[in-house]
Amino acid sequence: MRNATVGALMYEFLFEIYRKMDGDRKTGFLSSVPDENGTLREAFYHEGAGRWEWTSAALCQVGALKPLQTPADPWASPGRSLQLLYYPVMTVDECEATDFSRFESFDNYCVAMFSFEYLNSHFDNEMVYLDIRSPRFLEAVASQDDIFEIEHSDRVRFDNVRFQEKVMTRWRGGLDDRNIRPTSGK
Repeated sequence: MRNATVGALMYEFLFEIYRKMDGDRKTGFLSSVPDENGTLREAFYHEGAGRWEWTSAALCQVGALKPLQTPADPWASPGRSLQLLYYPVMTVDECEATDFSRFESFDNYCVAMFSFEYLNSHFDNEMVYLDIRSPRFLEAVASQDDIFEIEHSDRVRFDNVRFQEKVMTRWRGGLDDRNIRPTSGK
């Protein structure tokens, strides 16, 4: 069994968040919101979409993203608020240089890979061609993990059967804490 590192997957998530923020900036949908200290921060808006919600949660859990205070959601049930706005606390270069080894465990890998699959729109077919995301994706993720098959430098396939066998078996078989947590002793 070959697994990409949790750190490599976090890099992909942060890369995608910056890419979305750039797109939001170009279309005029990127806003600035004060952080906990009153400093205006460009806000990543996850749109209430589960694919961005899982990615945002994972990045918050490893310290790469922080939530911004958001206005009260008038449709939220009492005592529940939906966190929609975040800001990156590191660049992708800083993320690449960050040591995420204290998060390396098979359970954390499963949460991260589930988040990766969810971010990329639930692959239903056995093999799906995947757009290469970051410049690091091919080397840091696809070539390191047996869920991916590299056909050539611009064509990577996601093996959904292998994903189901490796990740979802653990997911359904007792992964009680579906959060990325530091491993003990590190």
